[in-house]
Amino acid sequence: MSAPRPRVLLLANTVFFPPYPEELPALTGAHPRAWINDVEADLLSVDQRLRTAPSRLRRALYRRLPLWVVQVLEAYRVGRAYDVVFCWSVADVALSLALLLKLTRRRMPVVALLTRVSERKKALLLRRVHSHLDRIILPPAVQREHAVRELGVPEAKLVALPWTLDTTFWSAPVAEPGSALETDMICAAGGEMRDYPTLVRAMAGLDIRCHIAGVLDTTRADWWNADERDRRGEDRVPPNVTFGTMPAAELRALYRRSRFVVVPLRPTDSDNGITSMHEAWSMGRPVIVSAVAGQRAAFVEGREGLWVPTGDAEALRRAIVELWNDPRRAAAMGEAGRRLVVRERDHRVFSDGVSRVLRDAARRSRPAGGSPR
Repeated sequence: MSAPRPRVLLLANTVFFPPYPEELPALTGAHPRAWINDVEADLLSVDQRLRTAPSRLRRALYRRLPLWVVQVLEAYRVGRAYDVVFCWSVADVALSLALLLKLTRRRMPVVALLTRVSERKKALLLRRVHSHLDRIILPPAVQREHAVRELGVPEAKLVALPWTLDTTFWSAPVAEPGSALETDMICAAGGEMRDYPTLVRAMAGLDIRCHIAGVLDTTRADWWNADERDRRGEDRVPPNVTFGTMPAAELRALYRRSRFVVVPLRPTDSDNGITSMHEAWSMGRPVIVSAVAGQRAAFVEGREGLWVPTGDAEALRRAIVELWNDPRRAAAMGEAGRRLVVRERDHRVFSDGVSRVLRDAARRSRPAGGSPR
């Protein structure tokens, strides 16, 4: 007899709602599918709708509080009625809930999906409250090492799952020489920890077009300080470089036209840029990536892409020219990248892994009678 599907209280980043998690399957086609919809569990999300049925008095109070605080309070109130509480990329919620449980000596199974625990505030809190997190899914290898070595998190509590993507949505037909699908440009995409000023300097004077599908670097106090509402400074970039964020279907078309994808990064101890790398590989495109600590061993030099030193515009320029002038090599590396993601980085890997973690946590939380404790 198979184990029952766990009842899971889902705490996710409500900034991105709507659409709500259960509405995502209807969006497939124009959008990549989300891994959360393949998780084998009965999920109830704590979001703006407050479907956990708080009292009228609580609702009045909650209207005055930030939503992440409401998530913590509701999870604390009703979490023991569920097999597992699952915190999806909301470190403030997960750590605050764990702290509240510790202070009140209450136990409930909490699984947290985190990304970067080396940030000072998160690290200080995680060191003290990891005892009240049942499992921590932490994809970046460097971050797992930091959690064990610096924060005292038991290695057995950490779950290593790779970031994944919808390899069916992110796919491209093979281009025949001379066809409309033949690549005629390069591109970059994303926003976290990107070093687009270095990319712009590398592109100056080249007879290669590059589109940056992302906002400008808003952390720099110079002309590159802009967002989608503030486009000042773009007139100072080379004419072969353009900007503009894109929905997923348009970004997919951009990857199709691009011979390869550049992922310029500032120094980071997390795996920033991995989403763009996966999308590029899934589309059969190689990558040129800044060699940062957080991306250690993400791919093999010369097989799925090329590494370049961080902040080195000349080295990046040489790599761009080298790969642009060798389309056969670029195509071979792109094919290797596609094989990599289809084999190891498809969403089924992540959703199956999360399902397994939630089932195990639920099994540990159930007493002999079979219902949550």
